[in-house]
Amino acid sequence: MKWWNISLFALFAALPAMGAATEILAADTVPPAYALPADSLPPDTAATVKTKRKHYGSEYYERTLEKRQRRWAKLIPNQFTFQYAGSIGLASVGFGWHYGKRDSWETDVLFGFVPKYNSECAKFTATVKERYVPFHLRVSSRWVIEPLQTGIYFNTISGEDFWRKQPDKYPKNYYGFSSRVRIGIWLGGRLRYDIPSRLRRRAKAVTAFYELGTTDLYIISSIPNKRVKPGDVLSLALGLKFDIF
Repeated sequence: MKWWNISLFALFAALPAMGAATEILAADTVPPAYALPADSLPPDTAATVKTKRKHYGSEYYERTLEKRQRRWAKLIPNQFTFQYAGSIGLASVGFGWHYGKRDSWETDVLFGFVPKYNSECAKFTATVKERYVPFHLRVSSRWVIEPLQTGIYFNTISGEDFWRKQPDKYPKNYYGFSSRVRIGIWLGGRLRYDIPSRLRRRAKAVTAFYELGTTDLYIISSIPNKRVKPGDVLSLALGLKFDIF
């Protein structure tokens, strides 16, 4: 047998031993710092999905709750109003809301009374007013002039002398309107004072206003009667408005 045949046979015989030695050497040379601890393995996939869904559900609930709270907060009145005269009673008080761009829109709900005068008893009124204030002219850090305000209101009054539908004692279509419900319009102006922060107790601003208006009944009555003067169909109202927030 020649020498190179013996060398090849020895080489093939030594290959398994060389492979085992290589594996042992590789295992010994891996630094222990690179070994992954058991607790670093990712959790079960199903448990991860369940946790994410639970977290997402909680966030969705919190967002929905916050939106609902903001909507309900808008229903809280942010102003109170006192009005003297103005065809809605001798004196009226109520609450309302200012809103819109630059708080140019306002809605008031007022309750007033009318003394009995020559009638048997006093009467009570309820009014819903919608107001638009297009201009806000600030003349100083505290004072704001609002030269124009306008709006419409719906007023009702208590008492058996007033009715929504014409009583049967009158001829048919004798009265073409209800004496219990009045619709009015007006023009006016306002002056607002912004209370300094250190002096605020129950309001942040006080507004004095006047309104010159009329009602649908006055307008209808004045059309066929040429002797009616503007002073006969116009009424003046004075009042104060307190902005709470």
